[in-house]
Amino acid sequence: MASSWWYSTPLTTVTNTTRCYSFTSNNDQECSSINILSLLYTAKKNTDNKKLKKLRKWDTQKSKNTFSYPKPKPTPLLIHQQPYPQTKFQALEQVLNDLEASLEKGIKIDPEIYASLLETCYRFGAIHHGIWLHRLIPPALLHRNVGISSKLVRLYASFGYMDDAHDLFDQMTKRDMYAFPWNSLISGYAEMGLYDDAIALYFQMVEEGVEPDIFTFPRVLKVCGGIGLVGVGEEVHRHVVRCGFWDDGFVLNALVDMYSKCGDIVKARKIFNKMHFRDSVSWNSMLTGYVRHGLEVEAINIFRQMVLKGEKPDYFSISAILTSVSSLDVGVQIHGWVIRQGVEWNLSIANSLIIAYSKHGRLDKARSIFNLMPERDVVSWNSIISSHCKHPEAISYFEKMEEAGEVPDKITFVSLLSACAHLGLVNDGERLFALMCEKYKIKPIMEHYGCMVNLYGRAGLVEKAYSIIVRMDSEAVGPTLWGALLYACLLHGNVTIGEISANKLFELEPDNEHNFVLLMKIYEKAGRLEDMERIRMMMVDRGLDH
Repeated sequence: MASSWWYSTPLTTVTNTTRCYSFTSNNDQECSSINILSLLYTAKKNTDNKKLKKLRKWDTQKSKNTFSYPKPKPTPLLIHQQPYPQTKFQALEQVLNDLEASLEKGIKIDPEIYASLLETCYRFGAIHHGIWLHRLIPPALLHRNVGISSKLVRLYASFGYMDDAHDLFDQMTKRDMYAFPWNSLISGYAEMGLYDDAIALYFQMVEEGVEPDIFTFPRVLKVCGGIGLVGVGEEVHRHVVRCGFWDDGFVLNALVDMYSKCGDIVKARKIFNKMHFRDSVSWNSMLTGYVRHGLEVEAINIFRQMVLKGEKPDYFSISAILTSVSSLDVGVQIHGWVIRQGVEWNLSIANSLIIAYSKHGRLDKARSIFNLMPERDVVSWNSIISSHCKHPEAISYFEKMEEAGEVPDKITFVSLLSACAHLGLVNDGERLFALMCEKYKIKPIMEHYGCMVNLYGRAGLVEKAYSIIVRMDSEAVGPTLWGALLYACLLHGNVTIGEISANKLFELEPDNEHNFVLLMKIYEKAGRLEDMERIRMMMVDRGLDH
């Protein structure tokens, strides 16, 4: 627009001026080129002045923002913006900081915000943030709002803070409205292995008239399986029927699992057969139930049916059946199926294959699987060490385990000390026992002491074996240790310690005739026939046959 204005204006002005001059010169009959140039110059000068004035006016208006939008300015909130939190926990912490600051200023917080943040803490597994949030919730709100208090009970219970969870639960005024807080507490006790507390809470729930929901019975049936009392499980089963959940798939799966754990595998199979729809959980529960009861044929049959039905056994079930089958041929067939499914290198399955092959004496196959594993955990190392418990390679594998940076656990040293006992490696056994206690800070358990007693006993160091037992808590020493010591006394003819061991065993196992027989053999070996006869008469008095 400015360009068009620049060219059109001077031409028009010049033309009009020329015409005016032309008229004048015609009247005067006179024409001068100098005057024409002067006139043209004046016209151009006038035009330029007009142009400059308009440009100055344009600049003035522009400077006053008359014809242009204001220049964008940065938002004040973005000038000193803090960097975004790097993790979800940092973001949650910042939200809680803002919440706390708002409360300090007297700002009223919507209860839905508390509920939403408690849900976030539960989803994130942020128990410490949840404890912080708990301190910010007004006690009066927590007391009257059953939704917020229930979410807080669930948060505490899911992380094992059972005392805090139960204290909150006891303070709830309307906890009989729905089953959610009860379910949370029952689940928390079950996860902690406190089955008696969990089942007592369930029966309290029934007494207070709280209606169980679809999530209640799977949790309670899991508790029944943990207790192992089939009578209690049957009572809960009757509650299931009365509440109308007898055909729910989750509840039926829990019933199958409960009955198999409580020892009634027949009733478990009966429920399994009546199920209209079976998912992988149903099949796996039945399979592990058979494995648990040592019913190998039934376990293999249901494994085959499961495969034919197109249901895939889970890693736990495959591991269970691999380690339980007594037939190497069946184990090889399952191994072949595992390879075809492409799950051979799942850690749980690969570890079970090592155990399965070593159990049948195929150490070459066990070593091959171990060497080809793309990753290993402490169970892998324990499996290969345990499979060589009668071979010196056990210690070599342990050294490789340390080189790989894997930290051994209690089971590792049980296998190692057992191998030392079988091989008579006293020095190695003592070194490993000290390494366990001093370097890895593992407190010895009964199995470790038993291995050391066995190690010293087999090597003829009966006094050392006895000294280990003497140093232990007398209440913790059971028949296993005294029995190992008594057998060592028989091997090496130590009558004195043999008598001490036998008398302890007579107190702990008064009806175990094997202990009497061992002491009789010790006396016989030492030529003490009268003492031998005395022990025989003791057996007769106690009604034991010999």
